[in-house]
Amino acid sequence: MAFTDLPIIRSIASFFRKAFFKETPFLWKPGRIGPRFEWLDYTHIRILDGPLKGQELEIITEIKEKTASVFMSIDGRRIGRTYIERDPPGLGIELWDIAVQEKYRRKGIASIMAYVIFRELLSMQEKAFFKIRMMRLMKPADKNIELQNVGIGVIGNRLGFIPEFNIDRLLRPSNVIGLSILPAKGDFPPSFKIVIRTFPLVLIAFILDQDTLKPVVDFRTYVQLMKDERIVYDWVRRGLIVIGNGNYWLRKNGLDQFVNHLATDELEARVFRRRIRRA
Repeated sequence: MAFTDLPIIRSIASFFRKAFFKETPFLWKPGRIGPRFEWLDYTHIRILDGPLKGQELEIITEIKEKTASVFMSIDGRRIGRTYIERDPPGLGIELWDIAVQEKYRRKGIASIMAYVIFRELLSMQEKAFFKIRMMRLMKPADKNIELQNVGIGVIGNRLGFIPEFNIDRLLRPSNVIGLSILPAKGDFPPSFKIVIRTFPLVLIAFILDQDTLKPVVDFRTYVQLMKDERIVYDWVRRGLIVIGNGNYWLRKNGLDQFVNHLATDELEARVFRRRIRRA
C-alpha cells in the first residue's frame, strides 16, 4: 500500500482540499468518442453513423477477476479485440491493448470497444482509477523505430487522459537533443521522433487535427511545424500532438471530460464521477 493510500492520510488530504481549495462545479456536457450505435440485443449493435453506418456487429465482453476483454465480430469474423488489466482487482482499470483488423481501422471500432468496456467496468465497481499503458522503450539509434498505439492514443486524448511523463521537464530545451519526422508507414500517419537526454530517451508523437481530433496524415503539416520546434513542443504540452510510446493517467483535470463522454445522462455522469479515483 502506498503512503498516500493510508486512510488517515486520505482524510487529512480531503480536509485540506475542502478547506482551502474550491472545486469547479461539474458541468454536464455530453460528448462522443466514436460513432453512435444502438443495442439490438445483449450482444449485438447497429452503427448509426460514420463509414460503417447500418452495419450490425456482435460485441462480446468477458469480465474476470484480474482481466477484462472485448471482442467485436461481423458475420462471425472477428475484427477487433480490446484487453484490460484490473490491477488491483475491483479498482484499477488499465487499458493496454486494442487491435482492429486493417480493413476496419479508422472507422470507430476501437472507440466503441473502449466505450463499452469502460462503461461496463465503471458500472460494476464502487471505486475505479484508469490508466492507459502504451510505454515502449527504444534507443535513438534503433533501426526499427516507428509509430504505434495510434488508436489508443486518440481515444485517451478524447477521454481526457494526460501523459504520465512530466512533459515540461522532458521538453526543456537543455534536455532535447533532436527532432525529426518519420514517414507514414502502412495504415499509420507520419510522426515526430523526439530524442531527449533523459528517460525514456525517445518520444514518438503524432499530430491531431484540431477540428476532428483525428490523426493528421498530410506529411506537409509535419514539415511546416518543423520550421519552429517550439510550436511542436508547445502542441505536445497542449495535447494537440499525442505521444504514442508513453503511459497515460486519468487525472483530476480530465475527469469531467471522461464522464461526459461515457455517461448517457447527467445523473449517470455524476455517479461515475463519484466512483473515480484520480491518479
